[in-house]
Amino acid sequence: MEIKVKAPYEPLVVEVGDRTVNARINVTVDGLLNIGEACNKAANKMGALQKLHDEAQKTNDVKKLRKLNGQMADVLETAVKAGIGEESYDEIVAACGQGFEITKADCNVVMVKVFWAIFETVKERKDESLNEKAAHYLAEVDHAQTEPNTAD
Repeated sequence: MEIKVKAPYEPLVVEVGDRTVNARINVTVDGLLNIGEACNKAANKMGALQKLHDEAQKTNDVKKLRKLNGQMADVLETAVKAGIGEESYDEIVAACGQGFEITKADCNVVMVKVFWAIFETVKERKDESLNEKAAHYLAEVDHAQTEPNTAD
């Protein structure tokens, strides 16, 4: 008999320029629930911020664009930290700076990609878990003894 299962932590390698950050996504049951909730909230907030960003871009409102960029960084920070932890988040920010000071808002292009990688991983693991549970249930149903017909 052979049993193959996925690890409760999914590796996430983030390359920024010549820097590499080795993070891991917590895909335990609690991790999936916590990260899934944080990512869903972040995705909703990012959608709203994107609409405001598009409007500000049309009017070329630079002050508003900067404010929205900062708000986007805050939303991403919460979700990414939920997914890979504060230490890995900070390492990615440092990698974005390439040895120089940088703000988290300046890392949005990178963090958006990290966020979506985390979100997709969590969705895939949740789907796999549901499919495994459904397959297990169907196998039990398939092997279940039918009730005898007592009408005879």
